[in-house]
Amino acid sequence: MVMVPQVGTHSNVTLPQQLPDHDHLRDLEPLGWIHTQPQEQPHLSPQDVTFHARMLADNKTWLADQTIIITCSCSLTAYRITPQGFQWGKSNKDTGPNPAGFLPTHAEKVQMLLSDIFLGFFMVPDNGIWNYNFMGQKHNPTMKYSLCVPWH
Repeated sequence: MVMVPQVGTHSNVTLPQQLPDHDHLRDLEPLGWIHTQPQEQPHLSPQDVTFHARMLADNKTWLADQTIIITCSCSLTAYRITPQGFQWGKSNKDTGPNPAGFLPTHAEKVQMLLSDIFLGFFMVPDNGIWNYNFMGQKHNPTMKYSLCVPWH
């Protein structure tokens, strides 16, 4: 799991445009991203569809049909955006709560398997700061960062 510099709320998230990059990640492929929120929703939000579609459009190495968004509060739900959701999301300019043209069918729930056996590691920015919620003015989508495995 890679924790990139981020600012987030229950309704949206801001990540750097730079994808995580490190030698430890070279042979791995991204599975998706996690958005925590206070309660489970009946469908993926238009903000998450928009964010995910733009991330896929800007980063061709992420396979659109294989990356998922996990939303969670006390339960976990995994979604994959549909081709129609991808087209709508990458062109959506309305960041409000009810953007025109959004349909709940722009994403579909997908199976998620959880295991009690984990083989992996965490990576964080080498300055140790990934959560910018209390210093949001210091976060910038064009910021550059390097990753490390925290050893303590």
